[in-house]
Amino acid sequence: MNTTARDRSRKPTTHGPPPRVGLSEAHCQHLAASAIDPAVSEERGTFTARRGRDVPQDGGYLPRKPGLVFPVHALDGEVFHRLRSDNPGRRPKSKYRQPKDHPNRLDVHPSQHERIKTPGRMRYVTEGEKKVDAGVSRGLLMVGQSGVYNGQRDKGAALIDDWKLLPLDGEEYSICYDSDIETNEHVQLAADRLARLLEAEGARVFITLLPPAPDGGKQGLDDFFAGGGTVKQLELLARPYSASVVQRVRLTRDERLRSAIDDLERRFWSEEWKGMGGHSARDVALKLVEAARRHGRIHPDGVRVVKAQGPLALEAKVSSRTLWKSLNRLEEMGFGYRDNGGRKRDKAGAFVLRAKVSHYGERTSSGGTNERQGTEGVPGDLHLRASRLMWSRPAFTPKRGTVAGTRRVRESKAPESRGRVERLGKVRGAILDVLDVAGGSATLQEIADALHRKRARDLRRRNLPWLEEAGILAVEGETVTLTEDWLERLEEAREAGGEMEAEELARKRYRDKSRAYHARYAVEPDRHHANAGADGHLEDLSHPTRELSEGEKRTLESIRAFERRFGPGSFKWSRAGAKELFYTFDLWPENEELERIRDHLDATEEAA
Repeated sequence: MNTTARDRSRKPTTHGPPPRVGLSEAHCQHLAASAIDPAVSEERGTFTARRGRDVPQDGGYLPRKPGLVFPVHALDGEVFHRLRSDNPGRRPKSKYRQPKDHPNRLDVHPSQHERIKTPGRMRYVTEGEKKVDAGVSRGLLMVGQSGVYNGQRDKGAALIDDWKLLPLDGEEYSICYDSDIETNEHVQLAADRLARLLEAEGARVFITLLPPAPDGGKQGLDDFFAGGGTVKQLELLARPYSASVVQRVRLTRDERLRSAIDDLERRFWSEEWKGMGGHSARDVALKLVEAARRHGRIHPDGVRVVKAQGPLALEAKVSSRTLWKSLNRLEEMGFGYRDNGGRKRDKAGAFVLRAKVSHYGERTSSGGTNERQGTEGVPGDLHLRASRLMWSRPAFTPKRGTVAGTRRVRESKAPESRGRVERLGKVRGAILDVLDVAGGSATLQEIADALHRKRARDLRRRNLPWLEEAGILAVEGETVTLTEDWLERLEEAREAGGEMEAEELARKRYRDKSRAYHARYAVEPDRHHANAGADGHLEDLSHPTRELSEGEKRTLESIRAFERRFGPGSFKWSRAGAKELFYTFDLWPENEELERIRDHLDATEEAA
């Protein structure tokens, strides 16, 4: 697009680069501030849309507003456009917009379409065309996504098809997102999903953690280069990917948060978790501390972490009912408390885990009713590899039961009985955690001390034999050692106990409940008679207004006579009431007849 006569008639400015063909002066300065070579922008085809009608639609809808337009170049030759509006509005959904319903595509600068398919060299994966162009301006091989999640589909189940156009097996890819990856759990999740998917295709995955901006804010790859960063410095920031890398760097840079997490880990090991309820609460506490390490924030009482209760129950391998009991137990212990003040509707709740640290990062004693002094010898690392285990499932012998409010036996078919399923349980899981933190080997007494057990021989007699039989650990004298393939053996034991199926069922139930909750306004309420467990709104409930038969009218008159004799409300609308009518008036109505009469009275507002 050529500049207009009005633009050419402007007086030349004395600051910033001169305007390029197709770009306004302001946009030239904007791209220069993002460390993008003018030739790179020109080859991409970036231009200024001075009027709304200059914005290409590409078969879909884009806001017709003035702004900076970036052509996105897919490896198969498709080109579509994304708009960075000059005036996105007070509350824009996104700074960048692409045609509505357009599928996600990987962006590769046109100058690199052949080079990036050649094996060898590191490829950097980032988000946004400006960051791609900033890397291309320095000779880096760049793969761009429109957003951190947009290289995946089906919520991280698979890569989008564009990845098939790139060499993956044996090639190196470094995920280079903005520096807020250290604090933003959504960016962390996106990076973790992408890394796992790339590794599954045989790629060697790295992560490049950019430092925060000089003012403490977040910065992307373009900001890093604009601030004086070099390719050599960027290469030094890359390291092999693992989910714990982000957590470690985050804690290293925040002294107060690291001290608080250390204090929480000491509290976790110093607490005495008693009984089934205590060990269930132990796993809930562990998952809360792990979440605090990933995205927790300093709070006057410790660390505040946002965590939805549904996923928390799934991760801790407990039911929703047990989760509530465990959270109440943690509050009674002083380990933490729920903090939902000011929580917005449809948003996850928050928890505050009590950990006392000074403003200078110095550790102080933890608060709480069960505070312990002297934690020498207590493990302090909670990077545990063992899966959370489930309790054994008890046997279930169903009973047919009776109809609510009556003594009549239900006629429906009773559920099938199920036998007891033996599982390793959470106590054995705690033993594995102790051994894992101890480096794979510990004495019986050390395990007993870590779990606050008085007699080590009880663990030897009750808990260790099953783990030995499963090949998870070995006991020689007083020494307990994890086997080389203990993680694989543990998964086999979990599968034999039906834990895999139970987890999948729990996840399915949670997904169904979540979808139903979020779609609650899209469901039309049914109009039906009011009854327990009915769906719909109260104002939409309707009652039948059928007239009573002659026999039902006689029964109703007998009921009214009964209440005139024995007082208002003396008649019980159940089998017991029918029996009283028989003794008083020699009349014994069926329960169905009483229900019809009661429904009629409710509908006509004449109930006694």
